[in-house]
Amino acid sequence: MKSLLRGTLLTGTLVALTGCASMASPPPTLQTGPDAEVTIDGLVRVDNAAVPLAYRKPGMDLTSYTRFMLDPVEIAYQKDPGNRGRSEMGGGGDNFALTPSQMENLRGMFQDAVAEALTRDNGYELTTEPGPDVLRVSASLVDLVVSVPTDMAGRQQVYTRSYGLVSLILELRDSESGEILVRAGDRRDPTRNTDASLAAVTPGAVRADTQRLFRYWADLLRERLDAFRNN
Repeated sequence: MKSLLRGTLLTGTLVALTGCASMASPPPTLQTGPDAEVTIDGLVRVDNAAVPLAYRKPGMDLTSYTRFMLDPVEIAYQKDPGNRGRSEMGGGGDNFALTPSQMENLRGMFQDAVAEALTRDNGYELTTEPGPDVLRVSASLVDLVVSVPTDMAGRQQVYTRSYGLVSLILELRDSESGEILVRAGDRRDPTRNTDASLAAVTPGAVRADTQRLFRYWADLLRERLDAFRNN
């Protein structure tokens, strides 16, 4: 899964779910004709999406799906952080290592955000078994860059404009056949600070901002699933 979009993400391209950009924009449409962009697994690029790129299966119908299963979240660094998580904070190129516990917390926060968004308000039922009405949701958090030390014990106060960057790759599949229906992604800095001023780094602030980003992605998924189901 990651190899299909790795090159695109590394060049800074943002990929996300198909949706209308604004009331003034034309509706999203699948590309057609000999110049249409088609992935090796048959997904077609959507023009006029809410974000620069989006791909889905032509003729896709999500109305039959009432339940979903959620695969374990995969996480991969943009480059191996090595021992930098235990080194002194250096230049902007540093990539600090998350501890195994922090990795598990990251996976858990993302899965919790998706489960909460999809099940609330008479939404979808969460299941662990494939079925004809089950949509399989697979997510990877890749090209992870951690720009601040992850071990704050014994350190002086750290200030930053950015915690780092992370790319989401999301795929929706039929749970029984494995047929892919949608591939989507986004690359963002989870830092809430938007005025480019330095802010103190605390574990609580990093967790809150990360949860906010994950809720945004999960809510977008629910919004688009509802739109497809109601059309």
